[in-house]
Amino acid sequence: MEFNATFLATIVSFIVFVFLMNKVLYAPILNIMEERKAFIDNNYKAVEKNDAKVDKLNQKREEKLADAKNDAKESYNETIEEFKAQKNEIIVKAQNATSEELENSRKELERLSADVKEGLKESMTDLANDIVEKVIGYRSEVQGFDNRTVDEILYH
Repeated sequence: MEFNATFLATIVSFIVFVFLMNKVLYAPILNIMEERKAFIDNNYKAVEKNDAKVDKLNQKREEKLADAKNDAKESYNETIEEFKAQKNEIIVKAQNATSEELENSRKELERLSADVKEGLKESMTDLANDIVEKVIGYRSEVQGFDNRTVDEILYH
């Protein structure tokens, strides 16, 4: 193998070619690849930050939802307690009114019963005279009823 000027020119032209290719082709491609890698890395970092923000927002949303549920439950329970108290108050008022009406009715019935019994007591003499007249055939005045016996018959 002989080293002549052609060999030396080939080596020099190869080195110039590699240098030019590096400047024209490889360096821009490597720059593009580095920019792309940086872009992707930045996007991954942004995604991680956004995921952390989403997790925090979801946690806050869950806390607010839980608080809202608790508030609604407390409000519901308070309302139920108020309605129970109102219901009990209405029931007590109705029972009192009913008791009063029942007592008034009882007194009225006792008064009416006493009036009817007194009326019967007064008309017993007439009734006894009518019965005697029908049985005997003439009118005779019955007198001297024992009020105690009449009271015992009527009031028991």
